[in-house]
Amino acid sequence: MNSKERVAATLAHQPADRTAIDCWLYQKQFVEKLAAEYGPREQFLDEFNIDIFVGFVPWPNQMGRRVTIAELAEAALDDPRDPKWLHYTGWNDDFGGVNVAQALEQQGAMRWIIAHCWGMVEGASSFLGIENCWLNLGAEPETMMAHFDRYADWLCGLVDSLAGAGVDMLTLSDDWGSNQTMLFSPRMWRRMIKPYAQRVVQHARTRGLPVNLHSDGYILPIMDDLVEIGYASVHPVQESAGMAPAEVKARYGDKLTLYGALDVIDGLLKYDGPALEDYITRRFEIYAPGGGFIFNGGHFIQPDIPPRRLVHAYTVVNKLARHYGQL
Repeated sequence: MNSKERVAATLAHQPADRTAIDCWLYQKQFVEKLAAEYGPREQFLDEFNIDIFVGFVPWPNQMGRRVTIAELAEAALDDPRDPKWLHYTGWNDDFGGVNVAQALEQQGAMRWIIAHCWGMVEGASSFLGIENCWLNLGAEPETMMAHFDRYADWLCGLVDSLAGAGVDMLTLSDDWGSNQTMLFSPRMWRRMIKPYAQRVVQHARTRGLPVNLHSDGYILPIMDDLVEIGYASVHPVQESAGMAPAEVKARYGDKLTLYGALDVIDGLLKYDGPALEDYITRRFEIYAPGGGFIFNGGHFIQPDIPPRRLVHAYTVVNKLARHYGQL
């Protein structure tokens, strides 16, 4: 199987020749360290059989300033079908990834391409700032839901552009969890977030694009809702926040593809040598049987990770991925 066939089979909960593998090498300083001590990112992707590559869409707020809650209804959401969203280059200094057009050009023939987009809360945060966004979810719920309604339609337009460009999947990034609890009540989430996220996910599915949810933190109370909405996968299943791997696999492993397993801080930074091998092996033992699992880190690999440790980790990953092949 090639990478596209392997990931497609995994998302469909069909047999694959090995576990699909990803690694988020998009933090600039780490990518530079990797190049100096090991080799360029492309070499790592090839040597360690990375199946997925991500192209990033910029924040929806391109106004150059934040807005107040009173201004939110009129805040500019530029045409989502404008090619600029796929060709953006004005990234922050610590960003080492690429835009969607570059991802397709550089890796589209070899790997499964995911377009990384911003979900309801994170999209609104780009306009209001994180603190004001959370404050106004409680203080101005009708205003926030009106924005989510407008933004969901905008995202559907962006989905059309991404589908036309040829991406294989999209991620909606929207952190809803904290440690051992959600950042807001499940009831508030179901009223204020779920309907608009569902509109985008269902539209993407009509365009042939499965949708991955990236949400850090504890989101177990809404996992049934994620299945109902139609998400294909969930990343990262953050164990350190209380997402128990065995419970998540038992309850949802046949309904959602579980995408992650390697906590960047509590796994990759904390452990080395045999202890790291044991950490990775144990998570494969939980997540890999029966398929529906894509191995990945929980977030971008950070500069405090020694590159040789990552190389060692993915040497182990490749052995285990073959072991758990189903063909």
